[in-house]
Amino acid sequence: MKRFAMALWGAAALWALAGCATGAASAPKDCEALAGMTVVAGALGLPSGGAQVASASVVASGAAPAYCRVVGAIKPVHAGSPDINFQVNLPNAWNDKAVHYGGGGYDGTLVTGEANIRFASGATPLALGYVTFGSDSGHRGAVADGSFALDAEALRNFGGDQLKKTHDVAMALIQARYARLPRRTYFAGNSQGGHEALVAIQRWPADYDGATVTHPVYDFVALQLAGNRAARAMYAPGAWLSPAKLALLDAKVREVCDALDGVVDGLVSNVAGCDRAFDIDAYRCAGGTDTGDSCFSDAQIAALKTLNTRTRLGFALQDGVDGFARWPIFEGAALAGLFAGGKSAQPHRPAQAFEDFGLYVLADPAMRFFFAQDPDADSLTLDPARYRERIVEVSNLVDANRVSLDAFEAHGGKLLLMHGTSDFAVSVHNTTDYYERLVAHFGQARLDRFAQYYVVPGFAHGGGPFDMTWDPLGTLDGWVDQGRVPEHLVATDINPATQGRSRPMCRYPSWPKYVGPDASRAASFVCSR
Repeated sequence: MKRFAMALWGAAALWALAGCATGAASAPKDCEALAGMTVVAGALGLPSGGAQVASASVVASGAAPAYCRVVGAIKPVHAGSPDINFQVNLPNAWNDKAVHYGGGGYDGTLVTGEANIRFASGATPLALGYVTFGSDSGHRGAVADGSFALDAEALRNFGGDQLKKTHDVAMALIQARYARLPRRTYFAGNSQGGHEALVAIQRWPADYDGATVTHPVYDFVALQLAGNRAARAMYAPGAWLSPAKLALLDAKVREVCDALDGVVDGLVSNVAGCDRAFDIDAYRCAGGTDTGDSCFSDAQIAALKTLNTRTRLGFALQDGVDGFARWPIFEGAALAGLFAGGKSAQPHRPAQAFEDFGLYVLADPAMRFFFAQDPDADSLTLDPARYRERIVEVSNLVDANRVSLDAFEAHGGKLLLMHGTSDFAVSVHNTTDYYERLVAHFGQARLDRFAQYYVVPGFAHGGGPFDMTWDPLGTLDGWVDQGRVPEHLVATDINPATQGRSRPMCRYPSWPKYVGPDASRAASFVCSR
C-alpha cells in the first residue's frame, strides 16, 4: 500500500464520498452507484472546490473487457476559473494497478485513458486490467491555444496542480469501487505529457511507482523561447526554406550520414559521426544568393546554423536552466511537417497551425499569453528581456527542470526516458541535457538503478523514418514489480514501406551499429559508442 494512503486516505477519503455516515470502510460499489458521487475539497492534496461525478456507466464492447467509465469535474477555488474535467476508467477485472495518462500541446482536450499509450504495441492498459485516468488539465482549447494562461488558477493547473487533483480524485473513485487502493500507480506521457510525468514524480514522488516518458517538454519555458528564436531566424529576409529546399537538405544529410552506421537504411544512427561529417557550407549557392533548389543562400545557411546552436537565455529559469539545446537540423530530423510544407513564407500574426513554421506556432501562444500577458502582442518582435521577471515566475510554476528525484528513488520509483533523433518539435539534445544533469546529480551507477534513457534513430515526434512502437508499460511494470531490469529492448517500425523492421533500443550514448546479415532485424545490430 502506498505511503500516502495512511495520511491522505486513512480518514479524509472515508468522508469524501457522498452519503458516508461513519468512519468505517465503505463497501465496494457497482459502477452506476458512482454517478453523482462527490469528493470533498479536503480530500484533495491541493486547494480546489471539490469534485463531482457527472456520469458512471459500464462500457462493454465485444471481446474487450468491460469497465466503468466515470466522467466528472473538479471545481476551481476561484469563481470564474475553469473546471478540471476528468475521466477515470475502472475495469471489472482489476489487476490492482493504475496508469495516469498525460496530455499534449497546451492541453485543453480531455485525456480519456481509453486508448493505448502512444507509441506502445500490444493490448491497451485497460484491456490488461489497469485503472486508467486523465484530464483536460483545467481548461478547454486547441492544441496551441494559450489564452487560458490569463487566468492564474488555470495556469497553475496547467503547470502541474491538475495532476495532483486528478490523481487524488482517481484514488477516491478507486477506493469507492474496489474498497482498496492500487498496489502500483504509473504515469505515462509524451511531449507535454512527458513534461507532466516529470512534474508528477518531482513534486509528488510517493504517488507514483514509475513513469514512462517520451520526448518530454520538461523545460516548457526554455522550449518556447528557443522556438521563438528559431522563428525569428526562419522568417528573416531570404531565410525561408521551400519544400524543395527541405527535400534538398534531407537528401544531402542522408547522402553524407546514412551509411555511417554500417548500412544505408534511411536512418541516421551515428549522430556524432554525422555532426563531424556534414557541412552545410558545401551546398552554398554561388555568390551566396538564392539561385534555385539545388543550393542554399547565405541567409538560409545563417538561419540553419542558428537552429544548430544552443539558445542562451542570459538568465536562469527553474533549477538553474539557462538555455535550450540545438535542434537536430543536420541529423536527419523530420522537417517537412513542422515547416508547414512551405505554405507560408510570411508569418501570420498570430501564428496559424498548418500554415506557419511549426516552432512559431508552438511558441507564439506562450510569448503572448504566458509572458507578455497581451493577446495582441507580436511574438516575433517581442523582447524576452523585457519580461524576464514574468518568464522566471512562469518557469517556477510550470517547468519540470529539477533533477533532485531523490524522494522518487527512495520510494522505489523507476523512470524510462526515451527520445528519437528525428524529432523537430522537441530536440533530442534537450532531453540528453536533462539526463546528463541527472548523471551529475546521482552518479551513473546510482542513476542506472532507477532510470534509463533510450535514444531511437529515425523516430520523430510521432512518425518519422522509423515510426517506432515498443512495450513501455510492460517494461516499466516488469522492472518495478518483478525487478526485471530492462535489457535487450526492441523497437519496431510501423511505417507502411518498412513495416516490421526492428532495431535495438540502445541506451544513451550508444547507437545501433549494423553487423549483418539482415538489416530488417534488430539482431543484426549491436549498440555501439
